[in-house]
Amino acid sequence: MLDSMRRCWLLAFVVAWAFAACSTETDSATVATAAATGSMADVTGSDDCSQEALSGDDPQYVFTSAHRVIDGELDALCLGTDDPTITAAWKQLAAIAPREQLSDLALFGGFEPDGADAAETLAFVNALDADGAQFQMSVNTVEATVDPDELLLTLAHEFSHVFTATPTQLDRTDEGIDECDTYFNGEGCYSEDALMMGWIEAFWDDALLAGVDPLEDSVEDADARCDIEAGFFGPYAATNPEEDFAEAFSAFVFRLDPATDGQAERLGWIAQQPGLTEFRDRAEAAGMTPLVNNFELCG
Repeated sequence: MLDSMRRCWLLAFVVAWAFAACSTETDSATVATAAATGSMADVTGSDDCSQEALSGDDPQYVFTSAHRVIDGELDALCLGTDDPTITAAWKQLAAIAPREQLSDLALFGGFEPDGADAAETLAFVNALDADGAQFQMSVNTVEATVDPDELLLTLAHEFSHVFTATPTQLDRTDEGIDECDTYFNGEGCYSEDALMMGWIEAFWDDALLAGVDPLEDSVEDADARCDIEAGFFGPYAATNPEEDFAEAFSAFVFRLDPATDGQAERLGWIAQQPGLTEFRDRAEAAGMTPLVNNFELCG
């Protein structure tokens, strides 16, 4: 597994669609293409399971199956036919994530890529409503079987974008954004006691944070931060605090050995947060750990 195979980007969500997507490309130059992609069209909500809604009306993402998620369990198909790749991916996600947290998902689907951007995307999540109360997770069925370990890391990475962006964590209201005195991440304003605010306070000082544009990722800026900070799990983690946490969280869940003191510090911080060790314990109980740390080194 190469770090560049898991590059993800978080597009702004205010009223329209947003997603965090994990790339399958191995060439570092492809991140520029990924980061430059714009948001897809609006989604009408979790009740809409049409191809147009699932894909954000982007023809590159051809959904072949989708299930509703009810009370944290995979439920009936709402589009397409049963796909063993998708049901297997769900079982893997359900093995590491507690059911009560899986209830934040409303849709779980699989797509076949029909374009360069989609082909580079291993998985993505997107909020289905303006509050961020329900989410959709989608998996590239073509790439999902290429590297089983990569898929595991990606599922954990993507799910972290869900539980750090629920309404109790992130205020997406106009008032909350206008009066934000913590950190605006491009989608909303973190609450003072949000998990991500603790992460930012621990690992993103004012100077580091000042170089981040929440509305537009910069590959060059991320690479520059990676060059000077050995704690990142690869250069994509240096994009912003959210991707930093997501990459570190995936490493934590699957017990990757830290390659630097900074990586070890990040894993130690996660271990101290209420509820997060359960993901790691569940992964271990399922026989999914440890995985090898193949993240590109920073610093």
